[in-house]
Amino acid sequence: EQLSPWAIGVTSGAAAPVLAFTMSRAIAVRSVLPFLISVVMVIGGLTIGFVYGVDAVAGLVDPAFGLFMSEGWWRRAAVALIAWPVGLTLSVAVGYQVGFLLSLPLLDRLALAVERHDGWTVEGRSLGLGNSAFCVSVVMALWLVGSLVFMVLGLLPGVGVFFVAMGWLWSALCVALDALDPSLTRAGYGLGARLGLVRRHLPPVVAFGALASLWIIIPGSYPGIVVGGSRLAARLLKSEATDPAHGSRPATGADGGR
Repeated sequence: EQLSPWAIGVTSGAAAPVLAFTMSRAIAVRSVLPFLISVVMVIGGLTIGFVYGVDAVAGLVDPAFGLFMSEGWWRRAAVALIAWPVGLTLSVAVGYQVGFLLSLPLLDRLALAVERHDGWTVEGRSLGLGNSAFCVSVVMALWLVGSLVFMVLGLLPGVGVFFVAMGWLWSALCVALDALDPSLTRAGYGLGARLGLVRRHLPPVVAFGALASLWIIIPGSYPGIVVGGSRLAARLLKSEATDPAHGSRPATGADGGR
């Protein structure tokens, strides 16, 4: 019996760090080079975070605390409580996304191996690596801008916790969109079409992204996240193809549904 999209989203997100090297030999072999690139870029992001990112966030947050807190260790502790996790996370996110962009040709082959392993190869006219890079770059920009907005809103007294949670869900959506990218690009889904797909299957996509986003700070994580995303994409596309209620497939012309 096939797992539901929800079950695949949860299990793939929770087990993302180990999926790349535990599913099959073919998948493991195709994961090696993206894994090495991921290690280098995520460690680079962490290094930038320690050297520059934390101080940059502290410089933005400290004046806000200065509006209602006098100088002292309470204020420094409050600033550090925000600057360290946010500064490191944003820096790692940049390293993650740059590594992802550099690995796109490798991740496409990796996603194809996962689909074949799961018995479902996506059909359609591939939009090519250029469209894939465009979609990933848009997601990267939205991820960083949205994270900064939710960081600022998270400073609001009383309601800040709500916006922190919303920021996590925003990151979850962006991580999921990245992980789905190789399969959806090959299936002919441009940016607009893939957003429509995500809207129709929002719970499993966000569940996958929420769990997978917990692993991005680990060097070498994104090949496994892409493996999980490819499993989820194959299941979603099979659901779309076999359920008339989901309507017709997106156009696969040069605009790719943008």
